[in-house]
Amino acid sequence: MRSAIIEAANGRKRCHNKRDEPVPTYYRREGQVKMRNKKSWLGTAAMASLVLLAACGKEEGADGTGPSADGQKAPAGAKAAEPVDPNKQVELTVYSMLSGNYEGFMASEGQYIQRKYPNFKFKFIAPGTGTSLKDVVTAKTPIDIIISTPDVQPIIDVGLDSDISDLVQKYNYDLNRFLPVTIDSMKHITGGKLFGLPGRVSSYTLYYNKDLFDKFGVPYLNDKMTWDDIQETARRLTRVDGGVQYYGFAGDIIAMLDMNEKAPQYVDPKTQQATLSNDYWKRVFDRLVPLYSMVPNFAEPTKLTNLTTSRNMFSKEKSVAIVIGVNDAGTRAVSEKWDMNWDISPFPSFKSNPKEGPQPSVRYYLVSATSKFRDEAFAAITQFVSDDVQRELVKEGATPPLQNVGYADLLASGVPELKGKNVKALIPPVYGEMNMKDQYYIAARAELINGFNKVIAGQKDVNTALREAEEAANKKIAELKSK
Repeated sequence: MRSAIIEAANGRKRCHNKRDEPVPTYYRREGQVKMRNKKSWLGTAAMASLVLLAACGKEEGADGTGPSADGQKAPAGAKAAEPVDPNKQVELTVYSMLSGNYEGFMASEGQYIQRKYPNFKFKFIAPGTGTSLKDVVTAKTPIDIIISTPDVQPIIDVGLDSDISDLVQKYNYDLNRFLPVTIDSMKHITGGKLFGLPGRVSSYTLYYNKDLFDKFGVPYLNDKMTWDDIQETARRLTRVDGGVQYYGFAGDIIAMLDMNEKAPQYVDPKTQQATLSNDYWKRVFDRLVPLYSMVPNFAEPTKLTNLTTSRNMFSKEKSVAIVIGVNDAGTRAVSEKWDMNWDISPFPSFKSNPKEGPQPSVRYYLVSATSKFRDEAFAAITQFVSDDVQRELVKEGATPPLQNVGYADLLASGVPELKGKNVKALIPPVYGEMNMKDQYYIAARAELINGFNKVIAGQKDVNTALREAEEAANKKIAELKSK
């Protein structure tokens, strides 16, 4: 078997750098920890988007005191037990479903764990030839920690899932530190079990080019605007000037389709059939189509609805005034050298649905069922999500999965490029409920996006596009089942 194990001792590595979710990694530059991500606008290494709920209650201390695992308040003065001796020596093997490499892991996670546990060493495995999850299980390679997206089904399929509720109770660990959506969604996906803890959260926000607003005499965006207001503003900015077509609005359509209060169903979990041709999706299309069709029958709709192309139209071509993007502004503005006067506005809601918000993209840190060091793995994970570590990452622009109200004022305070920007707008006012993003969901969503693009291009009406999208999705689902 070709090994993709990265050895801490000798630096040997074989890995891939592919990223599949929008959450950031950090890398070292001139002694600073910075975020980097190749694929998503917020770096899945990307880490960004914390939703600080206004009703968070009092700030939890770094000592981990708080309610017990069953949600009851711990006795007055009770503190979380120390999982392991800080001086203990152990080597933990980390498997990342997100790819990456040893150096990236150590820069974004490992170094912070070693601050408390200096004698913890790590091996790192990423998916590759001979190192798929199935491969390492077949080879009986020991795994202690798994880094995963919310789609934990592949982990369940190979028997590496492990409920850590016993460790939470054993060490009186306070789950109420986390944003409720990050814990509730995990338990919803796993049937009530807790496989791990959330360590990163990213989501979406709006960026806008103030130069274009000034050019066309349109007032800047503000934090109280709804999607209805954004649509009207974008309409005023959509025009041809000097032979150049300017677009008032563009951005990742996935962010808009997934926007919700209660997660929309793309596929019926019982029948495993697509559910796209219904009144829910018709209402969604009816309210979203006007945002993307201000240039009638636009021949290249994917330029406006795709994350990467819409971002390029905003930051490079400067033909888009307002764009949806992953909330990794500090990373993007520096790496892409945004030479414009830009700012940030919160992800809005619709007037008719004020409780809707973008879904978070969460990176989970799981304890493997095969781990011989469950307590040590749990200790490593809880150290990474500790207040001290997360506070430092927040200063560098990351948005953690914690609901500590004190983080809002620290957000991106260590990023000079964001000085004077509306950085609090990187945090959505509310998160939507997360979908279970399995292969059937991904297949159905792809067909829904295809149908939406056809409507924008004037090729299909909404009803026809939805009906054909559902038929195509069911065909893809059948193909996936047959494999």
